[in-house]
Amino acid sequence: MSAKVEQKPTSPSLLSIVMLLLLGVSFALVLVFNRIATENGIPFIPLVFWQSFGAAIILAFLSFIYGVSPLNLSNLRVYLVTGLLNLTIPYLIFTFVAPKVPSSILSIGLSLIPITTYGLALITKLDTYKTLRIFGILIGLIGVLIIVLPEASLPSRDMTPWVILGFLAPLSYALNTICVAMLTPPNGNSVQFAAGLTIVGSISMMIVMLITGEWWIFTDNFRTIGEISIILAMLNNAAAFYLIFELIKRAGPVYFSMVNYLATLVGIGIGF
Repeated sequence: MSAKVEQKPTSPSLLSIVMLLLLGVSFALVLVFNRIATENGIPFIPLVFWQSFGAAIILAFLSFIYGVSPLNLSNLRVYLVTGLLNLTIPYLIFTFVAPKVPSSILSIGLSLIPITTYGLALITKLDTYKTLRIFGILIGLIGVLIIVLPEASLPSRDMTPWVILGFLAPLSYALNTICVAMLTPPNGNSVQFAAGLTIVGSISMMIVMLITGEWWIFTDNFRTIGEISIILAMLNNAAAFYLIFELIKRAGPVYFSMVNYLATLVGIGIGF
């Protein structure tokens, strides 16, 4: 691992707050689009591949508009780490586990990301101990749990292994947030990093499809509900991955992790 880049995020600007709100909605929509697609017969491995591949095309096109290459070999480590931690691993876990456990359980896992990220940030010295910050994170966590816990009982003990597997996805997100802060240059191009992430994610998912032999392709008309949900997911993922890099660069990993509180609440609202 290269020398750690010192990041000293300032107080969040209005733009950072808007980005956080947009990401909260985007993260919640990921689960919505995945559920619609799987309920309409689209296998989960091809589903993750097509979401990644579509986002990669969009972001590569935007990279060329910005005048940068979507892939820079000097940033290959960033693409590999973030592609696996922020796309391939959690998307596979969520897409596979979501039909097997109540969504409220997964929401609890997402709500634990901010405190996990802050702990990792302290360990890696990306942040310093601040009682007020911990108090704020805990208040947010308690608020989410008050809403989620009443609906978070397991119908069966047989779901416990799936719950444990589902909680590995939030850990992967927390690790990714720290890696982005440590590995990406402060002045790096967020579109380029997001493009590289999705390209690596697409390649890794193609390998998974080759190994499993699970394939799926769009029909001629692109008009089924499942297909439309994948196309919307492509657009959503392209925006989300760009905002992830840009928000961490602007406000730091701990502030970015607060998006999971918003995603949980927005997801519950969409559920209603």
